Amino acid sequence: MSTFPVVHFEAGQRIFNAGDAADHLYFIQQGIVQLLDATGKVFAEISKGESFGEQAFLNGGIRGASAQALDAVVCTQISSTVANQLLTEASPLWVPVFEALLLQQNMHNSLRSFVD
Repeated sequence: MSTFPVVHFEAGQRIFNAGDAADHLYFIQQGIVQLLDATGKVFAEISKGESFGEQAFLNGGIRGASAQALDAVVCTQISSTVANQLLTEASPLWVPVFEALLLQQNMHNSLRSFVD
């Protein structure tokens, strides 16, 4: 992943908001990222080795949650165009498989907000 840009976020910095266009996927190299629902409630914290922003794989994807840095965060950033290109080059079948999995994840997250 060394060919992808590395981005830095300060503690408390909003990375993206729910409803934004999903234009990048992120892999955390350092720090903790909080995921927030539409009301601003933290529903997950993720850290080094984890990813977020997977909606970037969906054509016309929209962020279903907000993300913000809990502390100093360093991420590898992959644009939606490059992510989809990588999937298509690996196999054209991966694109619809990922889209189906992401839609299922979004539905799960939406249902989870009713339980919490």
